[in-house]
Amino acid sequence: MRDGQAAGPLLVVGAGAVGGYIAAHLARASESVAVLEPWAPNRKAIREKGMTVEEPAGDFHVKLATVAEAGEVAPRLVILCTKLADTPAIVAAIERQYRGPYLVTLNALADFDLAQQLGAARVMGCIVTGLFARLAEPGRMQRHRRRDDGGAATFRIGETMGAATPRIHALVELLGQVDGAEAVDDLAAARWTKLVFNCMTSPLCALRRTTLRALFIEAPLRAELTAVALEVVAVANAAGVALDPLCGIPGATWSAAARGDAAARDAVAAGLEYYGKKVDPAATSGMAQDLARGRRTEVSLINGAVVAQAWRFGLAAPANTALISALDQAASASA
Repeated sequence: MRDGQAAGPLLVVGAGAVGGYIAAHLARASESVAVLEPWAPNRKAIREKGMTVEEPAGDFHVKLATVAEAGEVAPRLVILCTKLADTPAIVAAIERQYRGPYLVTLNALADFDLAQQLGAARVMGCIVTGLFARLAEPGRMQRHRRRDDGGAATFRIGETMGAATPRIHALVELLGQVDGAEAVDDLAAARWTKLVFNCMTSPLCALRRTTLRALFIEAPLRAELTAVALEVVAVANAAGVALDPLCGIPGATWSAAARGDAAARDAVAAGLEYYGKKVDPAATSGMAQDLARGRRTEVSLINGAVVAQAWRFGLAAPANTALISALDQAASASA
């Protein structure tokens, strides 16, 4: 951080389902927060009316400061929550006036990609799991899952290189005001585990126009989901990444299933069905929300990252490749 920067606000870039929820709760907790929101309708609503959050613990409303560009404030930290496709241009604009740290909440391998660009000393990663929030309309956020419900941590934070440091533990305390947070010593394992989940759920939820729960409960959808997931696991295996437990299924079981072990595949199928029974019936995915609004999805950047990594290791990823093509066609048809 630069001299004098520590007293600056937290700059949340992107006020959608993740960024808007984080910004609203941090502001409610009396943290100094500013929002840089690229989507004009949401930016206008937040600037004029603030952000309303509707959730099981009780609805609330907060005022949020908005900025048009990072140079309007001297942030102590940029929390990057924007769309993947928008990230390169937004980071380039921020970098013209900022040399401080980033906390990256984005999907795919965005934190590692940014660390390669800016250096690991400036980039930390945050895996967001089980938030199940959505931007119902500009300036209005909804979440179905209860905060601090005793389940897995919503925010898993780590260094892009090495074990958790004091600054990671400080961020755990910060985001712990929003929901459950924990430090991780192996961000790559956590990130690839989340990538499996994203690839197998978000685009299929959009393409099949169904709920997350249905993907796990209904056998044909679960089979489709599993085919996509095991391709991602195979790439992680090739990269030497030992996955964390996913959907209550040990990482080692996932890896064995990707290698073709029949017993492991049966265990994955049973575990996914059991997991699905606990998923909120109303929960949907970010890609489904984007498709419903006629906005582009991130399938080519999330599943596409897996396809690109597969090519690096001489592997094929036909299920992910087909999913990208199908969802891109669906998005074009609904535009």
